[in-house]
Amino acid sequence: MTLFDTSVVIDARDPNSPFHEWAKQQIAKAVAADGAAVNTVVISEASVRVEKREHFARHLEEIGLTLLPLPVVAALPAARSYAVYLDRLKAEGKTAKSKVPLGDFLIGAHAEAHGMKLVTRDPSRVSAYFPQVELIQP
Repeated sequence: MTLFDTSVVIDARDPNSPFHEWAKQQIAKAVAADGAAVNTVVISEASVRVEKREHFARHLEEIGLTLLPLPVVAALPAARSYAVYLDRLKAEGKTAKSKVPLGDFLIGAHAEAHGMKLVTRDPSRVSAYFPQVELIQP
């Protein structure tokens, strides 16, 4: 099973994105291979600007994505990695920005916990804090 990050789901839905075709191809390739999935964090983040949110999850299923609950086993590794991230920022004299959510760490930890590949356009945090997760990126 391949897990998809929020940025890729948004790109697949946005025909104006320069990554639109790439994102659609990655979803189709994963669906045809071992399956494609998103978790509750991705669904939440990707639906923020969606007009009819009540139909969003169904749309994701229609394009072949499996909807997965966020596993409890991902919570502690996500918290551990996020704490390391915050400590690194503090050591650099910086603070976390609101647009750097814990969600990225939950997605990375989910992929790690279940041995899934992760398709993302934003690999830096996942590769830094979950180096064993295989990334697929443009």
